[in-house]
Amino acid sequence: MMDYTIFGESHGPAVGVLLRDVPPGLPVDEEFICRQLLRRAPQDPLSTARHEPDQVEVLSGVYQGVTTGMPVCLLLRNRDVRSADYDALRHTPRPSHADYTAWVQSGGRNDPRGGGAFSGRLTAPLVAAGALAKSWLKLQDIKVNAQVIDENALRQRAEEARQEGDSVGGQVRCIVTGLPAGWGGPDWRETAESEIARHVFAIPGVKGVEFGRGFALAEMRGSEANDPIRLQNGRITMASNNAGGINGGITNGMPLVVRMALRPTPSIACEQPSVDLATMEETPLRINGRHDPCLAPRAIPVMEAALACCVLDAMLDSAATI
Repeated sequence: MMDYTIFGESHGPAVGVLLRDVPPGLPVDEEFICRQLLRRAPQDPLSTARHEPDQVEVLSGVYQGVTTGMPVCLLLRNRDVRSADYDALRHTPRPSHADYTAWVQSGGRNDPRGGGAFSGRLTAPLVAAGALAKSWLKLQDIKVNAQVIDENALRQRAEEARQEGDSVGGQVRCIVTGLPAGWGGPDWRETAESEIARHVFAIPGVKGVEFGRGFALAEMRGSEANDPIRLQNGRITMASNNAGGINGGITNGMPLVVRMALRPTPSIACEQPSVDLATMEETPLRINGRHDPCLAPRAIPVMEAALACCVLDAMLDSAATI
């Protein structure tokens, strides 16, 4: 079983990820990691103006291009920080952001700069870990691909919101192909849906996850929703994939189809009511700084990374040979 821990803060010296229980002998392609990080980088006016070089540093667990069996530590240094943008937020939490809950949990000792450990900046090391997972899954012909749903229409809505100092939400769908039947189980600790949801919900801004046709199944009859079982070249398959590749918490060999819903970016330029935690008085808040008017476009490689790490962990845990 392989697990990972993401560390660092948005405006700290660096962010990174530590992967444990990584088998020895797996190839590490640093150029592929960089290409995946570039997919997450700001690309257009719908992205934050913060530009980090995101040059990955491999600190441990890799020798001569392959893993050694020791923990793998990847580091990404923060270069383009403007902490002064957050001075006014030190005691005034942003509505629907983690500022208030982090303040409560830490007893007022949280790092407010850029959201600290609750920032979307922490998705960069996740993408780096996911790049490793994706490259290793390819050795078993397992591929992970995501896309924004109705991207053109979403970009138009996001641009309109940006011009008004506002933001919009969006949806991203990820499909995993090549995953064999048999991973998962009926218990809540081992269902494929539970494990996937645990990884996806850790992505900042995710408020909904569905599998296959998801909530649309509630409006169907069984005759419409069921996936007929067929034989194709001597192998079991399904005539449709409304279940999204999972039955009873166990993969059935069909493509794994997962969709996540991202909330609108909570950091917006519109004036909003908040509370000054130092004086405990209500106060209006107007947020400055650099923020994405829509999270979905840059979340594509992030969702792929979360799914890849989850699937790789499952494959290793089930004693699959890579």
